[in-house]
Amino acid sequence: MSLKVTGSGEARLRGPAPIKDPSGSPMTIGETLRRTALDHGNQGIQIRDRSGRRSDRRNYPELLQWVERYCGHWRAVGLTKGDRVLLCLNTSWEFIGAWLGAICIGAYPVAIAPAVGGLKGSNHFADRMETFRGVVGASRLLISERMVEDLRKSYPESLGAIALTVEELSKAGQGDQTFEAADPNDLAFLQFTSGSTGTPRAVQISHLMAVRNALNINEGSVFLTGKPVAESKVLHTAWLPMHHDMGLIGCLMFSLCCGLELSLMNPATFLARPLRYLETAHQKNGLLSGPNFGFQFCVDRLSREDLAGLDLSRVGAAMTGSEMIRPETMNAFCDLLEGTGFRREAIQPCYGMAEATLAVTFDRKLEGVRAHPIPQVSEYSLENKEVVCVGVPVPDTEVIIAGPGGNVLRENELGEVQVRGPSVFSGYYDNEESSRQALREEWLKTGDIGFVADGELYIAGRSKEILVIRGENVMPHEIEWLAEEARGESSSAERTVAFSVAREHSGEEIALVVETHLTEKTDLQRLECSIRSRIGRGLSLPVADLLFVRRGAIPRTSSGKIQRGKIKQLFLEGAIEKLDVD
Repeated sequence: MSLKVTGSGEARLRGPAPIKDPSGSPMTIGETLRRTALDHGNQGIQIRDRSGRRSDRRNYPELLQWVERYCGHWRAVGLTKGDRVLLCLNTSWEFIGAWLGAICIGAYPVAIAPAVGGLKGSNHFADRMETFRGVVGASRLLISERMVEDLRKSYPESLGAIALTVEELSKAGQGDQTFEAADPNDLAFLQFTSGSTGTPRAVQISHLMAVRNALNINEGSVFLTGKPVAESKVLHTAWLPMHHDMGLIGCLMFSLCCGLELSLMNPATFLARPLRYLETAHQKNGLLSGPNFGFQFCVDRLSREDLAGLDLSRVGAAMTGSEMIRPETMNAFCDLLEGTGFRREAIQPCYGMAEATLAVTFDRKLEGVRAHPIPQVSEYSLENKEVVCVGVPVPDTEVIIAGPGGNVLRENELGEVQVRGPSVFSGYYDNEESSRQALREEWLKTGDIGFVADGELYIAGRSKEILVIRGENVMPHEIEWLAEEARGESSSAERTVAFSVAREHSGEEIALVVETHLTEKTDLQRLECSIRSRIGRGLSLPVADLLFVRRGAIPRTSSGKIQRGKIKQLFLEGAIEKLDVD
């Protein structure tokens, strides 16, 4: 694959033209499902049980029949073309059948995260679902039995009125099972932006965007012999939830479009038994995928003794993206797997977002994690940290680093990452204002800060999360990483969150919340001194507020991302249950 780096030192990257399929690639999701069932009949999807040991498997022809069945179920309950339906289910055959079935009759499914436990005792989750319903105007909500009763009792005229369970959907009978005719540019489904704060926004994804991006992932995820993974017998092992763009597109749609064998595990199973995730790839021509959090979680919870006898020598790639990638995490993960045959070169960083359907760039050099110092000549206050290379654009995709006026910067200059290509969305559903803010003509303003070096992209942080302290821009993860270094470990089980707090006289100041297993006051005082000292030396900035909380107290998404906005809100409300240091 050739890559064009245009301009003399200009921070502009272009991916190649797509590799043309002589047999003609189907460009709608329904057509893709039928073709995969025909061409890859021996391949299929496995869904692991709660133990992570056993799986229920369907091959792609069986999956096609399953989806056709759900087309009939949806029509039986009156769902029609253009209707919006919320799916609040864990990873399951029911979710896959209902999601694909809704698409194939022309409705627009929207996956949302299920609650942990029921709704009793808290209205927060129900309020959040009501917000989702209002944003897309959903006429149906498919949800688990343990939650539907609470909704019907507490919200009889809103959520309760549109809610139904999988069993109720199945008992509704069978309508027409045929797929609705669709144009590749027709809207296929809606995807809520991951980690969005305030009012959630629904990204509009067409059939063509979903299929092309899945094929682009295939071309970006080259490993071993240099052939696309679809040309080899590969087992793709994944645990990300289906409401997450990396889980939905990077795992389900990617595998479905390319005819890969896919092994899906519920996030709760992975968190309880991360060893099962790795065991799935034992002696397999494997492909792993997940965010930095997942690999760090394996480091924190597993030992080399746990991995005794495990053979990961045939794992061709471990794709990682979705959040900031830490070189320390990836190196620690490779150290953990030493003795299993896993190759450091198999780590493959990538970059993407829901507004670009998913994939934007892949590191294609097959050399493992490569880091580069963040440019120091910039408007940002940074320690001499290194960030990970996320490679080059996928086919038909262009990336630039833009200045405040939209001008293209030069290599090794920090600016906003902007993306253009056929997988970039045209706007949020029924939200013209947010769409205008996100798009500059055909360019997606990602809100990510990055730079280009030697013709490859590096991500340095999120502009929307940047703290302005004493007139300087500070990346929150810089503060968090320094705090973790002061703690002597970088543990996903003990996270840190940095944010700014406005003071009446002194302006914006740094606040830091740190999870810890320590409880003795002397230990906490010693740790506080170390953290303040490390941040002071590294960034020449004081920490105004430093709170210690018990492990697990910092809220995060189901894929492990810390929720800075939520913890800041709790801090401002005085609702954080902090450990006593004084």
